[in-house]
Amino acid sequence: MQCPNHLISTRHHHHTDIQSGKTMARIAVIATLFATLLLITTVSAIDDNSKQAKCRKQIKRLKLTHCEQYLIDREMVALLRRQLLMINQEEEEEQLKPCCDQMEKLGSKCRCMGLEQIVGQLRKRGEMQDEEVEDMEDSARHLPSDCDLEPKTCKF
Repeated sequence: MQCPNHLISTRHHHHTDIQSGKTMARIAVIATLFATLLLITTVSAIDDNSKQAKCRKQIKRLKLTHCEQYLIDREMVALLRRQLLMINQEEEEEQLKPCCDQMEKLGSKCRCMGLEQIVGQLRKRGEMQDEEVEDMEDSARHLPSDCDLEPKTCKF
């Protein structure tokens, strides 16, 4: 039994329409995924800027004077240590506590930014030699660890 030609033609067009529909559906899914990825990236960038702005406000409010003084004193003590090979550990810990209190109030997401800002300001002042500033920068990177806070080290 033979199928009439118009039925074969209809089946062929129907099959082509299904394939075309599948292709369009795939394109729509890909376009939706791309749009979603673009939206997530945009929201993430806005969120990062918002977090940085919040950190700057916290840093400005807290001023981090205790941490700045601790880092200066620590560098001076390190300089004296190199010269005299002596240090009073208990005194250093007493100086560290108010700084750690400030670091704790600042919050984990803002600590490194605050410490980097302190080192940058001290570097700009030009009161210390490059080696001293580099030593202080290294101390600042590890300050959260000294305070038993997260992140343990800062990258700047």
